[in-house]
This record gives sequence, C-alpha cells and structure tokens, in this order.
Amino acid sequence: MDKFNLVLRHYNKVKPMNCEIVSGDTKKVFTVKLCNEEKNGAEIIKGDPVLIGFLNSDETLYLSGGNVVGAIPNEEEYIIHSNNPENIAFETERRQYERFPTSLIGEMKLVDFNKREPVCIKDFSYAGMCLYSTDDFNKDDEVEISVFLSNSVIKYDATIVRKTVRFGRFEYGIQLTHRDKNSMYYTQNQLTSFILSEKEIMYRHLLNAKLKL
Repeated sequence: MDKFNLVLRHYNKVKPMNCEIVSGDTKKVFTVKLCNEEKNGAEIIKGDPVLIGFLNSDETLYLSGGNVVGAIPNEEEYIIHSNNPENIAFETERRQYERFPTSLIGEMKLVDFNKREPVCIKDFSYAGMCLYSTDDFNKDDEVEISVFLSNSVIKYDATIVRKTVRFGRFEYGIQLTHRDKNSMYYTQNQLTSFILSEKEIMYRHLLNAKLKL
C-alpha cells in the first residue's frame, strides 16, 4: 500500500489528513502515523469517530467508519478500529435506511431549553444518527440537534432512542422527527448531497496525495 494511500477525516480538521500506515489491517484494526504537514492542531482523542478513506487496487474509493481506540500523541500515532455502522430499521415502516459513516461536530439541546451541549457525530441516515457527548441526556428525551457542515448549519428535531457509554462518553442513538414526507425527502436530498461532496473530497485528496509521491 502506498505511503499516502490512506486519509482520515476528523471533525477537528477542515481537510482530510494524510497518514502513513504503520501496521495492521485497514479493514479491522490498524495503526497510522500522521504525516508531517498534518501534525498541527489535530487534537485527536481516544474514542473519536473518524472517516477512513483509501484507494483500492483499481483506484476506486473505499470508505469506512471507525473510532480511535488508542493513541501515542508524542509520536502522532493512532490505533484505529474500522467499524462500519449497521443499517437501522425505521419502526413505523419496517424499512432499512443506509447509514453513512462520518466525523462531524454539532450541538444538542433539550426541546424548550436553551443550553446547548457539544456533540460529535459518528454516522447518520435520514432516519437517525449516532453521536457522542460528555453530557448526560435521557432515553426518550426530545432534542434539537445542530450539525455543523463546512459552510452551513443544519438543524433537526429528534428523539433519543438509545443510550450507552463508550470511551468515557455517552453514545446516543437518535431518531430524527419528520413532520411529513416532504420533510423526510428534503432531509434525504440534503444528506445525499453531503455524502456525494464528502466522497469527492476524499477521492480528490487521495489522488493529489498520490501524485506527490
């Protein structure tokens, strides 16, 4: 595998980060070292969600979700566990909605309350999302979620349907609330546009990195 044939998307960095693969299986558990130009301002901590991208042998794009499960900060090395999200069933329609892995920041607050708490988003579909927060919410809480994209902020009404603890943070399963089918289709188109943009960014970054070798 080429030296720059893997990039990580992390919510604290505007652009994907070039990495060297130190060891391991990129589709299971592996260790990466950030390249020199990426070392400033990464601020990656254990448990953070990342989007993993590399080129297959035929130069098609491979994307996967993952979490940082270990770190050697002084060496700028990180152990990544690749773990694509499972599709979820929307209870009222018994249909599955594909989840897209990502690494985004946002905020979450209770409906009718003003205090907003920071969250990082691991994956999403137009039915729901998985996110992490250090703040303690309850299952069945009705919440408002703001997702920060590169050039916009998207707000969603939602309900917390699952709550666990991972990596010292709360992991929440979120079900988005749609007023009607038009609202659902709008969210679907919005997220589809974002996914296409993310794939293009990752692919172009990988090709540019390869040309520099």
